[in-house]
Amino acid sequence: MTLPKSKPLSAAMLVALTCLFIMATANATHFRTGARIFDGAPLAFVTLEAALFFLFYALILPFSQRWIVKPVLVFLLLVSASASHFLETYGTIIDREMIQNVMNTTTTEAGHLINLGFVRDMLIFGILPSAVVIWVPLKDERFLPKLIRNSVLAVVSFALCLGLLLSDYSRFAAVFREQKELMATWNPGAPITGTIRYAKLMMRSQNIVVAPLGTDATAGRFLSQPGKPVLAVIVVGETGRAANWSLNGYSRDTNPELAKRDITYFTDVTSCGTSTAVSVPCMFSALPREDYTYTKGLSQENLVDVLVRAGFDVKWWDNNTGSQHVAKRIGEQEFDKEKDPVACALGECDDRILLKQLAAELPKITKNTAIVLHTVGSHGPSYYLRYDPATAPFAPTCQTGELGKCSSEEIINTYDNTIAFTDRILAETVDMLAGATNVVPVMYYVSDHGESLGENGLYLHAAPWFMAPSEQTHVPMVTWVSPEAETRLGVTKACLDARKGEKLSQDNMFATILGMLDIQTEARDPALDLTADCRG
Repeated sequence: MTLPKSKPLSAAMLVALTCLFIMATANATHFRTGARIFDGAPLAFVTLEAALFFLFYALILPFSQRWIVKPVLVFLLLVSASASHFLETYGTIIDREMIQNVMNTTTTEAGHLINLGFVRDMLIFGILPSAVVIWVPLKDERFLPKLIRNSVLAVVSFALCLGLLLSDYSRFAAVFREQKELMATWNPGAPITGTIRYAKLMMRSQNIVVAPLGTDATAGRFLSQPGKPVLAVIVVGETGRAANWSLNGYSRDTNPELAKRDITYFTDVTSCGTSTAVSVPCMFSALPREDYTYTKGLSQENLVDVLVRAGFDVKWWDNNTGSQHVAKRIGEQEFDKEKDPVACALGECDDRILLKQLAAELPKITKNTAIVLHTVGSHGPSYYLRYDPATAPFAPTCQTGELGKCSSEEIINTYDNTIAFTDRILAETVDMLAGATNVVPVMYYVSDHGESLGENGLYLHAAPWFMAPSEQTHVPMVTWVSPEAETRLGVTKACLDARKGEKLSQDNMFATILGMLDIQTEARDPALDLTADCRG
């Protein structure tokens, strides 16, 4: 079968038509955001969109040479269709941090987002238009006249963009400064800018020399006492939002097991970021959120290194997307691909796989030890894979990663089942540690970030910090100190309880864990250590 022939187009015309198609089909969220921001001023909104089109056209025209124009346009179509799908389906903005999150994810996790809805949108708005671009013949234009004409077009387009923006400069400047979500949802500008920023970030982080931290770390007078080894289990949660913890006031009983244990729950804790790639290295860093950057985090040792310096045997066990370079100098053991018939019965391992390893390891511990359990927790969108369905308390549930196919009730029920399962995992961890006779145990838990479940049209997480809702930044934090540890380490539950209602953040983790374990070092900031006053 031969395709019908099309009238040849100039490269400049093909670029213009493609830019118009992308602007019209990949920017529904951007248009809704703009309509809200420019409510009552439709002319200003149309002026801004016209300016963005001319800017887009001016930037793509230099690529309108015969052998590269079609690959560039196909790339833009596919990127725009993909970014638009995630914006419309989950409210996910594709910025630098999201690109970083994607690059650090696993193929299994990414697979949950490649569903029929994604394939449909990519086919309609990406693949078929790309096929048209490839099929349309181009005019055979001489190089120099085309170069001159396209250069003039690019300059004129850029001038039109500038002129339109200057026509109401004060209004547009205020929008760009104060309403950052408008440009954050513009396709393909936002994802391409995010990719460029990510590439620059990766280039800046090459050949970083890591500065030592806590070189003076030593056991304090409590830790250095003779006796059984101390064991700290540090549980890094995943996607647990405090709003759905009954310990935090949620109307549903999602924490029935922890409520029976002698734990301390901290009610007002803020995460460092809204994604694993940001929050995990940040919380293990000695840097506060305001000072933390990816390159600064890589440039300095972290809590794991200080624990090692203080004589602890440190292990990182991972059932998620890796340590995000935190455990780079000690190595990490992955459990997400195990074949355990109980914990991995649904094809992916839930966090019981980590408890199985902890039970096997406990009797072997003969020296001070810290074990990090990086859990899969409540990671979406396939929440139904994160818990044991036989013990799930809430129904009906959403048995797919395509959240658009489920009701709000089903999504919340399924997510709440993951919180109830996390409650069970933490309670069993406490019970296991309490029953160990060969160690002096403590536990510290905090989730890396929260999750949106449809509030204001947002799902999942990784929203830019400037617009992140509290559902993505308010996280649960729990400590448990065994009676033996209260005596041996001098940190009591009553002392921690006195701080549980304070406004805290993941900034407190580095100093507090060192404080709980009585590790003395100049790297520990007493102002951030929740145990600073516990020993009198």
